[in-house]
Amino acid sequence: MGFKVPKTIYRLDFTGTELEGLEVRMRGGKLGDAFSSIQQAAGVDLANATIADAEVALSQYEDMAAHLIEWNAEDDDGNELTPDLAGLKAMEVRHVNMIAAAWQKAQVDVPSPLPHGSRNTPEPDLSSIRMEALPASLAS
Repeated sequence: MGFKVPKTIYRLDFTGTELEGLEVRMRGGKLGDAFSSIQQAAGVDLANATIADAEVALSQYEDMAAHLIEWNAEDDDGNELTPDLAGLKAMEVRHVNMIAAAWQKAQVDVPSPLPHGSRNTPEPDLSSIRMEALPASLAS
């Protein structure tokens, strides 16, 4: 029996952007999907885009939509947009790209450490860690 790796849910942060107030929750993407997406996009020449290039872009948006869990996005009439590909298609491209960028950032950012001097947990007990002195030849 092995270790079951937990799934991560990201709450995207749009503080200080024109999307401030938008609340989006997304599942984390898999590394293999990210590599595949990067490889597909690497050959796209936007100035001479083809139908195949558009299909690559669409597959990236489909992947993003598959990871959407929920959001509070609405259209101009106040109707709730579904958190799926149809909902993404109802948004401006630049806003969808802002969501994609926030999702990517959330997945690669390392949480900042606690403020200096913060102690929310007691000192760890290190007495159970085996230690041994290095031989003289390795110590120098």
